[in-house]
Amino acid sequence: MILSLETSTSVCSLALHQEGVCLAEQVYNLPKSHATLMPEIIRQLLDNLKVERSALEAIAVSEGPGSYTGLRIGTATGKGLCSALEIPLISINSLDIIIEEMRPIVSDISYIAPMIDARRMEVYTKLVDKKGAEIMDTQAVILSPELFENYVDHPILLVGDGAGKCEGFIDHPHLKIAADIYPRAQCMGILAFQKFNKGSFENLQDFEPNYLKEFHTIPSKNPLGNL
Repeated sequence: MILSLETSTSVCSLALHQEGVCLAEQVYNLPKSHATLMPEIIRQLLDNLKVERSALEAIAVSEGPGSYTGLRIGTATGKGLCSALEIPLISINSLDIIIEEMRPIVSDISYIAPMIDARRMEVYTKLVDKKGAEIMDTQAVILSPELFENYVDHPILLVGDGAGKCEGFIDHPHLKIAADIYPRAQCMGILAFQKFNKGSFENLQDFEPNYLKEFHTIPSKNPLGNL
């Protein structure tokens, strides 16, 4: 069993998976409450399923990008559990979690761009095709009307709490926006299970979330311009 902790946005969610199948999930949309909620949610989740902590085989956490505070709390909690239980830590890209949620239900979409709000007119994003193949890797970008100018002939779905900034701003004839979507622990299961089977674990001493801090000093106006 793998316990997944998703804390990259204002929404805090936890889920328990067995071989990638979600057994239960708890979600709380209460900003700035991750630290106080986390211990009790974990206890409730395991108690409700009558699962002992000793039955956990790994802990999965969102590696970022996203909220600095949320990621720090999720990572610290995950590390603490892994250390106490002597089990491995798995990290999952926050944007990949959104993609995993959306990809099975968007057959008419050519590309998916998950977006997490990075304040002002900035978002954390990446671009994949409908099969999940990566077109643009994870990075922080300043939004511009021409951001997807090389893809005007293809339907693109912008999804996540950062996507709402693009409404009426991004110049694209086939743009679809789903802003009320956030990374959920429920959608981490299969991704975490795949990493577990590969033995792709993090070093408890060295692992830190991907904050993408370097973006603030080296901004990129349009990372898709040369594709």
